[in-house]
Order: sequence, then structure tokens, then C-alpha cells
Amino acid sequence: MNPSKRFFVVILLSFSFGLLSAQDSSFPDMKTLKKLTLEDLMNIEVVTASRVKQKISEAPSTMMVITAEQIRERGYQQLEDVLRDIPGVDMIHTYGQAPTFITFRGMYGDENRRLLLMVDGVVENNLIGNYEMAGPAYSLFNAERIEIIWGPGSALYGANAYGAVINIITKKGEDINGFHYQKGYGSYNTSTENVLMGVKKSNVEMALSGSLFNTDGPRFTNKDPRYSSSYVKNAWSFNGAVSHVLKNVRTTLNARAYQTPGGMGEIIQSPTVLLGLPAQGHGNTGEGGVLPSDFNGEKPSLIDRFSRALFLQSEFKPGSKLTLFIRGLYRETGVSDKSYIYFSTPGTGFAQRGIYAYSANRIKSEVSFSYAISEHQLLSAGIQFSQDNLERGIRGVIADTQMVTISNIPVTNIHARYKPRESVMQDNTGACLQYILSTTLLKKTNFTLGGRYDNNNVYGSTLIPRAGIINQPNDKLTFKLLYGHAFRAPTNFELYTRIGVRIPNPDLKPEMIRTCETNIIYAPVKTLLLQANIFRNQLTDIIIQDVPIGNGMTQNQNTGNAVITGLETKLDIIPAGSCSAFLNFTYQEGTQNNGTITSPIPNIAKVKGNIGCCIHVAELFNISLVENWVGERSVPQTNPLGKVDGYFITNFVLSTTKLFNNRVSASLAIQNLFNETYYDPGVRTADGHFYPTVNNQPGINGMFKVSVSIN
Repeated sequence: MNPSKRFFVVILLSFSFGLLSAQDSSFPDMKTLKKLTLEDLMNIEVVTASRVKQKISEAPSTMMVITAEQIRERGYQQLEDVLRDIPGVDMIHTYGQAPTFITFRGMYGDENRRLLLMVDGVVENNLIGNYEMAGPAYSLFNAERIEIIWGPGSALYGANAYGAVINIITKKGEDINGFHYQKGYGSYNTSTENVLMGVKKSNVEMALSGSLFNTDGPRFTNKDPRYSSSYVKNAWSFNGAVSHVLKNVRTTLNARAYQTPGGMGEIIQSPTVLLGLPAQGHGNTGEGGVLPSDFNGEKPSLIDRFSRALFLQSEFKPGSKLTLFIRGLYRETGVSDKSYIYFSTPGTGFAQRGIYAYSANRIKSEVSFSYAISEHQLLSAGIQFSQDNLERGIRGVIADTQMVTISNIPVTNIHARYKPRESVMQDNTGACLQYILSTTLLKKTNFTLGGRYDNNNVYGSTLIPRAGIINQPNDKLTFKLLYGHAFRAPTNFELYTRIGVRIPNPDLKPEMIRTCETNIIYAPVKTLLLQANIFRNQLTDIIIQDVPIGNGMTQNQNTGNAVITGLETKLDIIPAGSCSAFLNFTYQEGTQNNGTITSPIPNIAKVKGNIGCCIHVAELFNISLVENWVGERSVPQTNPLGKVDGYFITNFVLSTTKLFNNRVSASLAIQNLFNETYYDPGVRTADGHFYPTVNNQPGINGMFKVSVSIN
């Protein structure tokens, strides 16, 4: 079927079933199926927007909440599966250990550094600032909901809450109430296992979860008939929390760990010239890159990244007006010294075995409070101190210059060794203040005013304001007018790493952003919810890599700026019946200047949209059908292709309700149902000499899962 025709078929099916279920009272009540009604959706309490509980309709942010039921029905396995279905997000899939580059609202160019990922309110971003973000170790089996904010959050969370904030909130022991196990098998020799346990007894609550994920990954045979670079081997996670409640004090000890060993995927292309393989096409020369298949008795690359955290927190409510919160935290992130890649630099005619490692750790303490001055006034404030021990970029290496021949390919650096770890200490003190005023102006209007001050011994001080006005003139209509600032801190790679002719620049400043946005939320009838967001982002002090500084040398400098404007629209049909549907559309355009040249922002689609429906059949099965449409994407000026074509992809999920006394359920998820051929743009320079011009995307693939519960 023609992709455009198929897209309209999905639209017709979605809205036909949605309107049918809105009118037919013979369908079972949605609440009996644990589905949200429209009223529930508008009144979901969120915590990420203000760090205090408030209804999503009153939050001073553009927000969306993805519930555990939606995660199950739509077959979401990891974070990137969620983000593909929501407006305002562009993604480039590379697979392997760091599978996706994520861009919110057109802010491409930072490689996952302009969004903040949190789990239960604790930051998960790599401490040293590399591009890793979530991935297969971050199973959503234990997620109670995901709160997503478009726009800045630095006024609350400090550095890197720049273009978006994502907070994965895990299930608590009382909600789990038993033992749950899930096993899955899928394409590319993929397997997954998830375990979830939880209980609440008297004043003690405990929740434990773990996951294990393996895959050979898609085989991109145009790069090598034996391609094996997109694998993940034994990616695992552990999350444990024990809470104790004593009168009005709740104390929680939480430990978590994520480890994702895997290949480089498609970030770097294949050196087909060295390997004697046919050219890949799409303007790729094959002059250099990472070996794409097993070599020298091991995988062509292994990047073994990890993240670990231990924290103790207490929430104290001495009365109805005051809440105090204290947290102490220790975190570690990095790439272990077992990591390596086999690569070839253009023009050399030989391969190298490069070893690759870095690590960082953080100790952090924070104290905050919220105080209800009156029924209509809420004041909150907090202070945080952190000390980071950060490696100065990638660890130094003592090279091995001996050349050997393996499989008819000359190779050097086989026995390279690491130099001692070099580090820099980074201290940061932050203080934030926020005031919320509820009034009866124009029936109901809330005002939010806040800001945050950070002082960092490496990149200086920042003062970040935020303001929001939320008006609800009636029960059907909500207006939000939002203004905010945010900053993205320079990473140690940008500050200190020396590569070729690039020299360090320890004087880099943070990237800054100012945003203005308007939201309109309208519920004309009980079954429909419409939302429109208009935004403008102004980015300054963008860090541009390799700016010429004379004598053949380059340096990273704050010479860039950008302006992005856009429109996001969203429609939800959530009737009190057995079907729901959604539709969203995004239009965005932006230009950037690197200090010399003004050009369109590359690798983002000017237009894109998603449409889907979920149908419940006889209280036994759920059918989810989602169509993702991504328009034509521009590419960097270094990319010889000029553009990458758009695509339509259909994803299908068939899942059972909980059967056999609510103990057993199963699901089958199929992605790219119609086996479309499509590509994502290449990242970085994407000139075809070392970095690929496009990243191949897999054809039809699927995953079958069975879940067992014991309560």
C-alpha cells in the first residue's frame, strides 16, 4: 500500500473507532480496564514541573505524562520507543550501546547533552558529558509513569535541563504488591528478562526490580556481509528502594545500577576500502571508520558504559503547611577500561585497536522546603552542593607502534596501555526559589515566579529565571504563557580534550537559551482533548567545535547562536469505552550561525506527526496501531546528500489483558509492519569519509513477551 494512503487509513480507523466508542454505551467502562478517562488525564498529579505535586493542567510547563498502562498497551520497551510517538522530538537511531540521539524542539547538535534524564527525580545524565542516554538497560517494566517537559528546567534542576526534562517514576512497593516476571524473545536473536518485586508491611515499603537485555542487533549487510557492530551483550539494571515511615517522616534508601556493554553501532561508518568490500553508497567513500564485523577473535568494538547511584532521602511534614526534604547522593558514571574499537583513519591504509575509557563520580547534598503561606500561596526553596571528580576527557593511552597483520589487514596498537587517570574537581553550589500564587482573576489564574543561582568553580556563575501564567476561564479551557532560561554546561571533552590540531579551551562558558511559549488546552466535550503549543527558542553561546585560531590550530569556542520557532498540536480521544486514539503534529523551523555562516539547523524534520489507536476486544485483547510520519530532513553542509527523505512507519501491538486470575499476560509487538526502507541522517560531520552520510534502519522486526504475576 502507498505510504500516504496507509497513513490516511490509520487516521480513518483511529477516529472511527474513537467516535464509535464515544457514542456506544454498550462498551465496558474504561475504568474497569484501568484506563484513564479524560478527567483523570487532566487531573494527573505531576511533580517534575515545580518539584511539588500539582495537576498537570496547572503545571507551569508544557507537559505530557505516559502511564504504565500506555507503556504496556503500546509495547514500549525503552525510552526511545516512547519518544517516537510524541510531538516535538527528532531522533537518529544508531543502535548498539548508545542507540539514539534525541533532539527536542529542533535543538540538534549537542548529542543528547541538552536534555535532562532523571529516574525518580535523580539525574541520570553522564557526569562527564558524553552522549550516552538511556538505552536497553533502562527497561520500562518498573515504570509507574514518565513525566516529560518540553522546554527549560534549569530554574529547578540546574545544568543541562535545557531543551527538555524526562523523569521516569518507578513503581512503589505498595503498587507492585507481589512478584512479577517477564520474558521476551524477538528479532535479531533478542532476549529480555524483567523482574519486579514489591511489598508494604506496616510502616516499611520495599521495591526491587532488575532487567537483562541481549541482542545481536540489526545486520546492516551493505556495510559488511558479516556485520555485527550493533550488538548489546548482557545489558542489565538493578533498582532497589526501602522506605520507612515514622509518624510524619518518610525515609528512603535507594540503590540503582545500569550497565550497557555493546558495539558502536552506526555512529561511525565502515572502512570498506581497507576491507576490500563494495562501496556502501549514499556518498560514503569507505576511506575510514570502525570495523563492522568480528575481528581478531573479538567483536569489532566494545563500549562498556555504566551508571551507579546510592542515595538516602527523608521527607518531613511537621504540619499541614510545611514540607522539608533532605537528600544525600553518591553517583558514578563512565566507560570501563575493557572498552575498545578497531578503526581506520582515512588515508592510512591500516587499522588500529583503540582503547577507550573514562570515569567520574559525584557526591551531592540538598535541602529544600515548601511552605503554604496561605490557601492560595506556596513558597518553595532549596540549596544544593555537589562535588564532581571528573576525568579530563578520554583517558590517555601509551600507544603500541608495532604493526602486525591479522586476516590480511595491517593493524597497530594491539598492546596499547592506559596512562594514569587525570582528573579535575568541579564544585557547584546552587540555590533556587519559587513562588506560586493562585487567584480568582478571570475565574482562575495561577502565577509562578522563580529562579536559580549556580556557582561553579570551572565555568562560573549563572542566574536562571522562570515565569508562568496559567488561566482557566472555564472547565473546558486552559491557557499557559511561559517564559524561561536554561543553560548547558561545557563538558570535560569540550574543555580539555586534545585531538589532532585541536587544543583545549578551559575558558568555555555554558550554552544559554531563552524560551517563550504559549499553550492552549481545550476539552470541548468529555471525549476529546486538544492542545496546541507555540514556542520560540533563542540559543546563544553555542559551543562550536574546531574553530580555526591560526597557525593551523583549532579550538572549541562559544561562537554559535540559533533561533527556532515551532507549533505542536495534539488531540486525544479518551471516551468511557473500549477504544482510545491520539493524533499529534509538529511544525518547526530554525537557523543557526557558527560565528561565520548562517544555515538551517540540520537533521531535523520541518514537519512530522503521529497517529494511533488502541482497541479493547471483549475484555481479552488490546490492539494498538501507531503510524509515525517523519518529513524530509536537512543535513549538515558537509553531507554530500543535501537531504534525507521522509518516511511512514507503522507499529502494531497485540496484547492480552491479565488472564488466569490476573496472573498471566502476553504481547506481540511488531515494528515497521510494512517493511519500509528508510534512513536517518548521519551525525557529526556526516561527510562520508569517517562518519556516515545516513544510518540504515531495520525492516520489519518484532518482540514476543510473556508476563507472570504472583500477588
